[in-house]
Amino acid sequence: MSFDLALNRITHDMEFHSARDYTVQVPVPNEDVSKFRIWTINGADKIAQQIKINLLSLLGEWFLDIRYGVPYLEEILVKNPRIASVETILRNHIGSVPDVIRIDSFGMDWNRQSRSLRVEFSCETTFGPIKESVRLEMLSHVNN
Repeated sequence: MSFDLALNRITHDMEFHSARDYTVQVPVPNEDVSKFRIWTINGADKIAQQIKINLLSLLGEWFLDIRYGVPYLEEILVKNPRIASVETILRNHIGSVPDVIRIDSFGMDWNRQSRSLRVEFSCETTFGPIKESVRLEMLSHVNN
């Protein structure tokens, strides 16, 4: 069985745990990092994390394979997206993750005012069921 590094479900940063009591902690600058351990995950948690990483990746974002990622800017977060096409694209990306057997439910919630899209899905994997949601939003501006 393979493992993956655990990422925080909200910030998507790597999870570090205290070597003493396994509580979630974040190392601060100049702190002895030997007090911390990187957390690994496997099974259904690993598959759920891989799906989330897949859905949060923009097409062309990864320099080693510019075909990897979801075409958000090209086909989804456009002025008048075709909803059926968007659903097909997202379902295909969820189904492309290894060990996903089938998608049991899928829903999208568009908020045009905030320019955000919430995707909720449940699927069956070789390690058991997964229920997850991912929120995607366009930033109105970038602070320098």
